[in-house]
Amino acid sequence: MYAVFKFEKNAKEIDEIYRDDVVSRQTVIKRDGSSLGMDNATYLLVEGSEEAIERAREIAGNYEIRGEEAKKVYEKIKEAEDAASLGMGAIFG
Repeated sequence: MYAVFKFEKNAKEIDEIYRDDVVSRQTVIKRDGSSLGMDNATYLLVEGSEEAIERAREIAGNYEIRGEEAKKVYEKIKEAEDAASLGMGAIFG
C-alpha cells in the first residue's frame, strides 16, 4: 500500500511526516520532480502499512495525488531506486 504527495515548496508537512512515529517506520522517499524528469515540485512516497498511510493522509492529505498521476510518480521513483541499486551493485559487485 502506498500514497504519493506533491508539495510545491518544502512544506512543514514533509517534516511532520518524517517525525511521526508511525509513518517514519515505513518506507518514505522524497524526490525533487526535476530529478524524475517532471516539474519542480517535491514528491513524497509513503509505502507501508494501512495505518501508516492513513496517518500520512491525516498529516498531509491536502497534498496527496491519486490515480494516474500518483501511479506515474510511483513508477518513476521506483525506477530511480532500481537504477541506484544497480549502480551500487556495479561498484561493489
